[in-house]
Amino acid sequence: MKKVFSFILAASMMLIGTAAIAQPSLGIGYLNSTDKVKSGSTTKTTNLSGFYVGGSYNINLAGSFGVAPGLYYGLATKSDANSFGGILDTKADVTEHYLSIPVMFNAGLTITDGIVGRIYAGPTLAYGIASNLKYTASASIPVLGTVSKGDKVNNYDDSDYGRFDVMLGGGVAVDFFDMVRFNVGYDYGLVNRYTGDGDMTRHRSQFNIGVAYLF
Repeated sequence: MKKVFSFILAASMMLIGTAAIAQPSLGIGYLNSTDKVKSGSTTKTTNLSGFYVGGSYNINLAGSFGVAPGLYYGLATKSDANSFGGILDTKADVTEHYLSIPVMFNAGLTITDGIVGRIYAGPTLAYGIASNLKYTASASIPVLGTVSKGDKVNNYDDSDYGRFDVMLGGGVAVDFFDMVRFNVGYDYGLVNRYTGDGDMTRHRSQFNIGVAYLF
């Protein structure tokens, strides 16, 4: 998986190096991140909400086809989550920070003068900067034992939770007068981020909707 991460990162840097034929953009929007844990026949899902901000270069390859490497920061949080990471019978505030490098291949179609519709798809490298949990109630949890209200957990250090992910996704966008872009997208994490020895899988997916300024 680290080889895949390195390959896509290197490809992104090479593409950004062709900025002379690229159109940069800066965007911001709403982010919904879903943490899904499956253990045996039990599946627990937690939805976190937040925002993303960042930029990309849309590089023309041929005709209306292009590729857009980018760099984005995302924050997602949820109060009183009761099943984050598959932990049951307690509540906690959860906050996650991510750095993402998408490489999106896209195609555009002129709808009318000044308005272009786009579809895009490709991989995204996601790195978890931080994932923190704070219990909002005391409880006795299997394996973990007793936790108290106010206890804090660094999920990457203490919860068999991997930082790296390779996501695959896509979406649609509309450009207005080569100045503003509205976009909707979805990505699914291919990497099982559970790093423990148990029979468990853990994947993250994300939905986003936003706006970008085109330079």
